[in-house]
Amino acid sequence: MRKILLHLVAGVLTVMPQAYASAPASGPRTAWITFTLPNPQVTPDWRNYAPADCASNPDQCAQDHRFWEEWDLNVFSGAIDASFAAVASEGKYQGVMMLMPLADSTNFWNNIQLTYQAAAKYGLEFEVVLFPKWKYGAEWCYLYTTNASSSCAIAPGTTTAVANVQLLKMMDFVENLSGSCAFKSYNRPIAIWYGWNEFSPGYELLKSFWQSLPTGGGGNLQAAYITWLDEPFAGTPEVRQLQTWVEKRNQPYSVNTELYSTAALQKYQSTYAPYQTIITGAWNAPDVTTWAQLMCGYWRMVSQPTRMGVWTFYDKDVGYQEYYRAYLNNEMAVAGALCAY
Repeated sequence: MRKILLHLVAGVLTVMPQAYASAPASGPRTAWITFTLPNPQVTPDWRNYAPADCASNPDQCAQDHRFWEEWDLNVFSGAIDASFAAVASEGKYQGVMMLMPLADSTNFWNNIQLTYQAAAKYGLEFEVVLFPKWKYGAEWCYLYTTNASSSCAIAPGTTTAVANVQLLKMMDFVENLSGSCAFKSYNRPIAIWYGWNEFSPGYELLKSFWQSLPTGGGGNLQAAYITWLDEPFAGTPEVRQLQTWVEKRNQPYSVNTELYSTAALQKYQSTYAPYQTIITGAWNAPDVTTWAQLMCGYWRMVSQPTRMGVWTFYDKDVGYQEYYRAYLNNEMAVAGALCAY
C-alpha cells in the first residue's frame, strides 16, 4: 500500500515449485521479513532522538526521506539486533527486506551498513526496497538518464536527473556491502517503486532506464532490479511489455505486486509469472490462527504461487495505520504452515 514509511514489516514468502509438486503445500518453506522504519519495535522512542530540524515535528520527518538521512540508527542497534535475532530464530525466514527512501548523508550510508551487518550477523539475506520519495524532485525522476523533465533536479552540466545519479550510487553501494560483485553478477536484488496517478512514464522511458543500468564489474544492476507495483498499478502495461522484451533476451525481470482484494488477486496473480512476487495480507486478524486461516484462503486462491508476501507488523506510531499484520499478541505466524493452523 502507498503509505510509504508508515508500513512496518512485511514477510515475502517464497516457495519453490517442488514444495507442492506432489501434494498441496500448507505454506511457504522460506520467507522474507521486510522492515520499514521508524517503528516502535525496531526503533523504540525514536522521536526522542530527532535532530534539531525535526524536533518540532518528528512525525513529518519520518514520513519523508529524513528519518533514514538524519537519525543515527546506532542509537537503536540493540533493538535492531534483537529484531533480526528474532527473525533468524523463527527459522522460516531467510532474509530481511529494508524499505527506505532515496537520500544522501553520512548517517544514511552508515544506517544501510548497520542494518546490513545486523542481517549478516544472523545469516539473513539482505534486500533493499526503495521507495524514492521527493528529495530530488518528483518521485519518478530516477527514471531519467537524459532529458529529465522540469519536475526534476538536474545534475550540473547534464540533462540527467539528480535522482538517477543518486539511485545508481545507492545501488552500487548496496551491491558491494559484502565486497565486490563478480563480473556481470550481483550480490542482492533491489526493488524500486513504480506507478503514479499523476504521471505515466510509458514504455520507452522505462525501457531506457532499464537499459541504462550498468551490467559490468561493479554489479549487474539490470539483473538486480525489481519493479515494485502497488495494487492500483498491478496491470501497468509497460511493465509487462518490458518484461516480455527482456525475457526474449534470455534474461529474467522480476516484478513485485501488492494485491489485497479478491478481484485483484484473481486478475493479476500471474501477470508477471514466473518472476512475480505477490504481496498481500489479512486485515486486522485478532490472532495468528485467524490470520493464517485467512491467508490460507489467499494461498489456495492464487494456486500456491512460487513467491508470496504478507505484511507482518503494522505501524502504531506514524500517520494512517494499516492492519495487514501477522505479528499478533507477541506471536509471529509460522511462515511454513499457513494452512496447518
